Formats: sequence, structure tokens, C-alpha cells
Amino acid sequence: MTPLLLSVAFGAAIYLLYEGITNPRAPSPETRRMRGVEEFLIRAGLREVSPRDFVTFSLGAGIVAGVLTYALLGWGVVSMIAAGLAVAAPTVYYVQRHDRRRAALQTALVEAIGQLRDGIRTGLSIQEALAGLARSGPEALRPEFVTLVREMRLAGFEPSVAAMRERLADPVFDVLAATLLLNDRLGGRNVSQVLDRLAHATRAELGIQQELRAFQARNVLSARIVAAVPLVVLVVLRQVNPGYLAIFDDWPGQMVLAGCVLSVALGYGGMLWMTRLPSEGRVLQP
Repeated sequence: MTPLLLSVAFGAAIYLLYEGITNPRAPSPETRRMRGVEEFLIRAGLREVSPRDFVTFSLGAGIVAGVLTYALLGWGVVSMIAAGLAVAAPTVYYVQRHDRRRAALQTALVEAIGQLRDGIRTGLSIQEALAGLARSGPEALRPEFVTLVREMRLAGFEPSVAAMRERLADPVFDVLAATLLLNDRLGGRNVSQVLDRLAHATRAELGIQQELRAFQARNVLSARIVAAVPLVVLVVLRQVNPGYLAIFDDWPGQMVLAGCVLSVALGYGGMLWMTRLPSEGRVLQP
């Protein structure tokens, strides 16, 4: 009986191992969401910050803002709303930081693509041209290309390019990585022409985006001024003459104030949403 059970258990283990190798489980929605948060943090320049740390920091900011607001105004409902807004503030800030960093990164990528194209046209291989970018490429990307060249010597071309693609998490470099990997697998003589067209198209797109960002910056500044003025006046009046705002000390008054604060926050958020730039999705994501 024992040999039979061992045989059945061994056969089941072999079957489960085969199923696990040949039919890997698709990532759950929660895993995909966490990957999206990690990618957002990488694009914002928070490469060493985990999603859990970011959430913890946001909650801490909310608690501090709620306590300070209650200490200044003494209104519980308004303090809770301030805490909620402070929780969302880091996300809003790093979304804007992500947009600025992405613009600077793509500008450097256009220059790097042009140098890579010129190096290939002079007779260098792709690996040699990438090594040249590690020495004399754009300053913002030079450390990344240094890492790429070092990893190419250890792990090979394809894994190194794929690793750099994940580090940068940028649509422009996704296309560049796909071009380099396809040329490495299939070969070809037209890679310099492809790089030239990619650089030209990206440069034209970035020019349009710079004009839109200038228009966006004016609207965002106006929205911030409009949103800040009533809040600053409220805090100043509360500190200078508390009795003048005593009507808001009871719960109905605080609810009125809460509605005002929420309307200001929604108006500011709506202004940011209407002036946002269209985002370009990544390609070739694992």
C-alpha cells in the first residue's frame, strides 16, 4: 500500500510541476495594480521607495496636517478634510514631478538617439555606440548607459537592454529598446534610418509638448492663487479675531465650512484635470 501511495504522490508532484512550468498563472489584478504603483514611483524618481512606504508617508502627512489644522482653527470637520487633502497631496506632487522628469528624460533620449545613429553611421556596432554614450552621452542618461555597458559585459545584450527599459519606464525608450532588440535578433542594415525617424518624430512631439506645458503652467498658477486666497484669509481671520468666526464653531457652521473647503479642492482638482497633458502609454511591458 505504501509504495502505491508514494507512486501516486510522485506522479501528482510531477504533474503539478509540469502544469506550473507550462501554464504560469496570470498576474492578479492586485499584482498589476502594485506594478502600476511601482512604475509610477520609478517615473517620479522614487526608485528606492516601495508602494508601502509611499502609502505610509501619505498617511503620516495626513495625520500631521489634521493635527496642525485643529491646533490653528479648532474645527474638527475642517481638520479631517485637511487631513484627507494632505493624504492626496504627495500623489499630486509626484504626478507633476513625474511629468517634469519625463519631459527632461525624453529630451535627453532624443539627443542620445541622435548620437547613437551617428555612431552607427560611422561604422560602429550598436554595442560600441552604446559604450560611447556611456562616455559622452547626455548628462541625465550617462549613469544609465554606464550601467547598461557594465551589464552587457556580464549578462549579454538583450537582458541588459530589457533591464534599462524597466529602470527608465519611458515610452520613448521602449520603442528604442524594441528597435535595438529586433535588430540584434534579426540583423539589418537600416537601423540608423529607423533611429533617425524615431529621433525626428520624438523631437517634433516634444516641441508641441513644451508649448502645451507653458500654457499649462499659467493655468496651474492661476488655480493655485484662486484656491489659496480664501484659505489664507480664513486662517488669518481665525488667528486675529477668533470671535468674528465664532458662528462656525458649532457643527452646522463647520459643515458649511467643510462644503466650502471641498468646493475649493474640487475646483482646483478640476482645473488640474482640464489642463493635464495626454499621457502616452508604454509598450512591450512584461
